Amino acid sequence: MKKILAISYFSIVIFTSMGFRACNLDKSNQDGFWVMIFSWFEHWPTLYAPGESGSDTLFCSISVGSNGGIIRGTGRSTIIYQRMESGTTQQLNMVRGSNNPYQNNAAVVGNNGTVLVTTNTGLNWTSKTPVTSANLKGVDHSSFLFCVGDNGTILFAIELMTGNLVSQTSGTNRNLKDVAMSPFAPQRVIVVGEKGTILRSSDTGFNWENVSVSDTSFDFNALNKKSAYSTDFRYIAVGSGGRIYKSTDLGLTWIQKNSGTVNNLKSIYFLNLDSGIVAGDNGTIRLTTDGGETWFTDPFFNSPASRNYRSVSCIHPQSGTFAAMSDSLFVISNDPVNIVLGINTVNTAIPVDFSLSQNYPNPFNPTTTFGFKIADFGFVQLKIYDQIGQEIAVLVNEDMRPGTYSFDWNAANQPSGVYFYRLTTDGFTDTKKMVLVK
Repeated sequence: MKKILAISYFSIVIFTSMGFRACNLDKSNQDGFWVMIFSWFEHWPTLYAPGESGSDTLFCSISVGSNGGIIRGTGRSTIIYQRMESGTTQQLNMVRGSNNPYQNNAAVVGNNGTVLVTTNTGLNWTSKTPVTSANLKGVDHSSFLFCVGDNGTILFAIELMTGNLVSQTSGTNRNLKDVAMSPFAPQRVIVVGEKGTILRSSDTGFNWENVSVSDTSFDFNALNKKSAYSTDFRYIAVGSGGRIYKSTDLGLTWIQKNSGTVNNLKSIYFLNLDSGIVAGDNGTIRLTTDGGETWFTDPFFNSPASRNYRSVSCIHPQSGTFAAMSDSLFVISNDPVNIVLGINTVNTAIPVDFSLSQNYPNPFNPTTTFGFKIADFGFVQLKIYDQIGQEIAVLVNEDMRPGTYSFDWNAANQPSGVYFYRLTTDGFTDTKKMVLVK
């Protein structure tokens, strides 16, 4: 049985492989910081945090936005977010993790030629010396770094951290939106952009071949990226008007596939050679299980038309857990009790005391929000009980850092009545009453 929850600002929708479990991991704040959210860092399944052993894998994700915003998330079922210092106030438009899951590298591009790089899972960022004022929209890297953007801009660096950016001649003035490198032959590069533009290089960008499609009435927005171990020659590009084009010869020729939608498609991700997903405007989510030949919907998603998805990527490869971001709000779960947690860090300042706030709204139907403050690092539990004391749900059950948090709960599958929620941590317990009215 699925649960749906709407919150404010932006949403991260999580769903599991082709069985699809989903949940909102909302990261609200007060200053409109996350007006633009573009991508999760979709790799790093085997990185280790400082002090961790190899048996304790660090799952790490990165999202970027306006005003130089970078949020780093760590965790699996529960993701803890940290707002990182980027060193810029430029709008950031895309983040790309290494296509090698054993590397800690990532690159970010943004407006006015902004390029940021990291080698420690996003803890620290270095700004590369700008060589253009163009807004950059796409990025990919392995041993090399490629960035693309407005007015036909293509930038290249021979090495992620120490290599200097240089401009390459693309042969077009059209705005370029995304770039993808061949993982087993990184000198082979594909770029897509507006008006059906596709560029192809086989010599690390020294020369570009224009293989654009004949239809100039739409814009390409995104290309599927590859892992370091991919030996697949297929590339798939998505764009406005529901366009999906597929190439099976390293981008030389492209064939349009029926997406089943005319909505703007903004992002694409493939979990393996066959299973992929695209996301876009008006709540559009399309799936494939045959390598992009055919695309279909799943009624489980039933996504409102008001939801415009900006990115989709994988944040938990072992379980096939994806994240999709939009500027509207969404929580969905097929687990009737244990929803994957979405804890919102409201303020990272250390509170003086522990506290549990009254939920709002109250009475509620069917969603409500709990606020609580943690004054010291320690184990925290937040649980829901019915009026006879039976445990209904465990919302928080983990070590947490000091800070001010909120949590959103959906009671769509619970009957009307009186409920209690209890916050428990070392030396502090508080219980409050709430009323569900349907």
